[in-house]
Amino acid sequence: MKSSLKFHTQSKLSEEDTFATTHDFQRLFAREMTNLFRLSLQLTADAEKAESCLILAMKECIANSTVSKRWALIWARRTVIRNAIRLVLGMENAVLNDVDSEAEPGFYLQPSKHRIEALRNSLAILSLPDFDRLVFVICVLERYSILDCALLLTRSPKDVNEARLRASNQVASFEERNHHESTTTSPYGAWSNEIGGLDDSCGALFD
Repeated sequence: MKSSLKFHTQSKLSEEDTFATTHDFQRLFAREMTNLFRLSLQLTADAEKAESCLILAMKECIANSTVSKRWALIWARRTVIRNAIRLVLGMENAVLNDVDSEAEPGFYLQPSKHRIEALRNSLAILSLPDFDRLVFVICVLERYSILDCALLLTRSPKDVNEARLRASNQVASFEERNHHESTTTSPYGAWSNEIGGLDDSCGALFD
């Protein structure tokens, strides 16, 4: 009985430690399309760049055969972040030409729907300056450390921390102003905001 349990445990661990295949990443991007597009849009604040970023990230993940299955989603999100940084800040001489030419059929899964869903929780973030927006998404939403974010953006931790504080204050002010305007214009007051999901979207930014 003990030997059987030991074999089962070893088999389970070996399955978890196997590398993610091309098919694994294709299924992951299809399953997480809305969330990954939301992340891409929050980082780039531009729908066209967000789509390009997502395609570049998918290509990069599919080409990488050394990522464990258990880290596939984390790696995919990190790859989206790295490509967004290149697109927004022009780092590492990112090449955008013909990014659509090798995209998998069906990669664009109702893009207009994804744009609407992504915008719903991103309006406060899209108005931020490029650097502050990148820092806010990476540090606050994705929970990267100040140091990790500084390394990704090739800036000092001090610059990153100052941008994080600026962006957090601006997003909080935006959400507070939006909440106030909606409660004063609605005949149902704050109760209508809960029905519309505004409170949920605000909370999602800081959970």
